[in-house]
Amino acid sequence: MAKKQRSKPKSKKAKPISAHKKIYGKEYHEVKYHAVRCPICNSRIDEYGFCACGAGGS
Repeated sequence: MAKKQRSKPKSKKAKPISAHKKIYGKEYHEVKYHAVRCPICNSRIDEYGFCACGAGGS
């Protein structure tokens, strides 16, 4: 009697977790920005009130 070959279940490859998601808990494209720009560095202010220079428009 021949043994039946067991087929291995095809495993789905998990997506690698990006460094941004690991640090901040969301992907970079999921961050919401305010319409106001920082007067010091002229970058957008995010949903938590931070910008590139850290002043946050204060």
